[in-house]
Amino acid sequence: MEKENGKKVYYCRKCGSVLPPNSEFCESCGAPRFESEITYVKNRGGPSNTWKAVAILIGGLMIFGSLPFLFGGGALMGVTDLLDQGGGFIGVDNIDLETSTQLLMGKELDIVIDDIDGLPHWMWEPDLEDLVTLKIKAESNNGKPIFIGIIEADDAIDFFGEAAYEQITDFRMDDFDDRHPYIEYRYHSGETLNVTPTELNIWASEVSGSGEQILTWSPETGNFWLVIMNMDGSPDVDVDVGMGAKVPILSVIGQGLFVGGLVLLAGGIIIVYFGALKPRN
Repeated sequence: MEKENGKKVYYCRKCGSVLPPNSEFCESCGAPRFESEITYVKNRGGPSNTWKAVAILIGGLMIFGSLPFLFGGGALMGVTDLLDQGGGFIGVDNIDLETSTQLLMGKELDIVIDDIDGLPHWMWEPDLEDLVTLKIKAESNNGKPIFIGIIEADDAIDFFGEAAYEQITDFRMDDFDDRHPYIEYRYHSGETLNVTPTELNIWASEVSGSGEQILTWSPETGNFWLVIMNMDGSPDVDVDVGMGAKVPILSVIGQGLFVGGLVLLAGGIIIVYFGALKPRN
């Protein structure tokens, strides 16, 4: 651009011809009067498509892999909370059991400890009582003092094999609040006992008295029977029963699974975000 007689004169950038006022193109060569500027931005080294794909793959696997841990740990913690009886015990309460005989026998407890591959024995060799504790509580529905006992199966057969009793052979609940679950009894005919349960020195564990009675027992290997009687040995046993177990490792497993799932989920999200989704300046 130059000034001629005080007026601005524009020249074509391509051919040098004078451009008429207010023209958009050069009449000589047709080049535009004004050219737009194009700014090129240098690539600052953002992640390659290959790295993005790897980040999405690894992060996605971690996210999906966290789901079983989260659901499993959450479900285990939910069940333990739902069945919580206090004191670390989980189980069911308010189950009505009754028999017209002197003895009510529970299903046989067959307790076996298998060898488990794990930590060396010199590091950790737990007893069965470290892994589980059982609790049976009962209260009479007819006001009689009651007796709860655990007895080895061989002793039970020796002392009660000729007596009349009913044994629970099947037990099913539709839900945890079902006060009248499906219970199947098997009647064993026999004679009348002429001795009270507290007079017998045959019990692995026992408790008796008026009101609610609670028996806690650390299991031992072997076959055992649960026996519930009226304390005076009279017939017509009618009790409200609750059963529970304390398994300390359950809460540890549930919390461990859930926390592990959270760690996997967080790690997967971080990898996907920083590896593939975070915008570059």
